[in-house]
Amino acid sequence: MELSLLFGAIGTILGVIGALATLRKDSKQDGAEDAHVKAQVDYIARGVDDIRIDLRTQANKIELLNERVIRNEEATKQAHKRISALSKGETE
Repeated sequence: MELSLLFGAIGTILGVIGALATLRKDSKQDGAEDAHVKAQVDYIARGVDDIRIDLRTQANKIELLNERVIRNEEATKQAHKRISALSKGETE
């Protein structure tokens, strides 16, 4: 009977040690997974920052292009007025 208690106690101790080892291994895996997820999130955040910079650059280019189009429209309007004035002068 004492032998069976001894084996039972040893089995229990080995079970607890095994459970702790598994728990420790799971904790290491969780830590590794957390680190991987954090790295991916950081990579995505850098990508979003790059996209924001590109978007600002494009917005500035569009604004400059818009100003040029407005100036060209004004110049074209003035040219049409001059052409019209010349045409009227020639037909009179």
